[in-house]
Amino acid sequence: MTFQYYVASTLDGFIADSDNRIDWLLRFGTADFDAAYHRFLSGIGSIVMGARTYEFLLSQSPDDWPYSVPTVVLTHRDLPVAVPGADIRFRHGDIDAVADELEELSGDQATWIVGGGDIAAQFATAGRLDAVIITMMPVILGAGVSLLPVTGPLDLDLVSTTSLAQGAIELSYAVSTSLDD
Repeated sequence: MTFQYYVASTLDGFIADSDNRIDWLLRFGTADFDAAYHRFLSGIGSIVMGARTYEFLLSQSPDDWPYSVPTVVLTHRDLPVAVPGADIRFRHGDIDAVADELEELSGDQATWIVGGGDIAAQFATAGRLDAVIITMMPVILGAGVSLLPVTGPLDLDLVSTTSLAQGAIELSYAVSTSLDD
């Protein structure tokens, strides 16, 4: 069981613009990236995300939750469970306790840390982040929401690179040392 941060980023390391929008990403569409996405998703047993990511997904598809696996939303706010039949759980507090719950939910499959970067950074700080898989998009924003706002160095070992359509490159890294080492 591993915790994998799978995310699209600009070349200058942002996952959203300064207004927390991803219009820069949506203009690429999904057709050229579906195969890589579905290959990744086939190994996922649970998902974790923050409140803003959850609210964005609800705004995009309020009647159809895009994931069939259990989803944990990290939040301190009361949020609606607006999608009937979706396995959505709201949690806050100790990241290790949340990670332990996700391990149980995932079985022998991985947990996808959907986002945002702050959530992935919490897993990294706790020593629970195992992999970082970034689809680098050929865009430079100059400012925005950081890819992985950790408080210190996080050493990564390159596992693979894959050229995708439209000038995108998927970079897959294993976390070799965490922030608490």
